[in-house]
Amino acid sequence: GALLGIVHRDVSPSNIIVTYDGATKLLDFGVAKTTTSTVKTRTGALKGKVSYMSPEQARGAPLDGRSDIFSLGVVLWETVTVQRLFRGENDLATLQLIINQPPKRPTAIRPDCPHELERIVLRALAQDPAERYPTAEHLVTELEELAREHKLKQSSSALSATVAQLFGAELAAWREA
Repeated sequence: GALLGIVHRDVSPSNIIVTYDGATKLLDFGVAKTTTSTVKTRTGALKGKVSYMSPEQARGAPLDGRSDIFSLGVVLWETVTVQRLFRGENDLATLQLIINQPPKRPTAIRPDCPHELERIVLRALAQDPAERYPTAEHLVTELEELAREHKLKQSSSALSATVAQLFGAELAAWREA
C-alpha cells in the first residue's frame, strides 16, 4: 500500500507506445529503480539513453521521479519541434549539453507553438528538479487543461480512431492474425 518511488530512468520515444485501442503505455522497466533501493549502480555506469537523461542523471546524482519528468519533457519538446533537443558529437558532448545548456524555447523553432504548451514543456525541462512538476500527474493535468482550452479530443476512443486512421492496414492485419 505504500508508494515505491519508482524512477524509470529510460523515458524515451522508443519506450512509449500508443496501443491500437488508444492506451498510452510506458515500456521497458529494465533499468528502473526505487528511490528506497539499497542496490547501488556501479560508479560511472549510466542507465538509459543519453539524449533523454536529466541533468542530475547525467551527473550521477541521486534521482527521484522528477528525473523522469525531465526525460518526458525532452520527448514533449521533440514532439512539438520535430527536432532532437540534445545531440552532441558523442555521448560525453551530449551529457555536457544536458548539464550546461538550457533548452531553446519551442517557439524559436515552431512559432505556431502555443505559449502555454511552451510553458509546460519548459517547466518539465527545468534544470533544477525543484522547479519541475512534482509528479507526472501534475504535468498531465496541465496538458489536459490545455487540450480542453483548445477543444482537442482527449479520450482513448478518439486516440484509437486516430491510430486506426494512421495505421489502418497494420491494424487490419493485427486483427486478422
